[in-house]
Amino acid sequence: MNESLPTEVTVLTDVNVLAIALTDDHPAHTDVYPWIQDALDGPNALLIFDYYPFRVQYLMTSNFGVDAVAARNAIQSLVRSPARIVSATESVILSAYEISAEKNHDVYDSFIVALARSYDADYLITTDSDFDDLCANEDTTYLNPIPDDKREKLTFIEG
Repeated sequence: MNESLPTEVTVLTDVNVLAIALTDDHPAHTDVYPWIQDALDGPNALLIFDYYPFRVQYLMTSNFGVDAVAARNAIQSLVRSPARIVSATESVILSAYEISAEKNHDVYDSFIVALARSYDADYLITTDSDFDDLCANEDTTYLNPIPDDKREKLTFIEG
């Protein structure tokens, strides 16, 4: 990896980034994990939407073949890390719909941008490749840590 995040920044991810980062044998783990490592162990702050731990465990066990106990332990370790669990408010949800209409984009991705806005996230890291337009003119910088040539070989889980 040639790039890295600056220190003391706030990072928001999508659910797939967390699931891949916590699955050591996932083909994209080595691409994804370094981008959130400093947010787990170091000077950066990782924001985790409060529903994601449950969804991440499901993805790890159902789609990535991780043993249920290992997935549960990984999730509990994540929740106990310095990461900050964040929630959606009524205004975040309404903002997601406004962003979706304004940018003609699906509401789920727009929700992630609304969360990023609400919590002043410096970086939004997602495995989705369609966030360039969605994050245009946003204060949050979008990153997809998976190289283009590798994206074509991987199958991603929606949501």
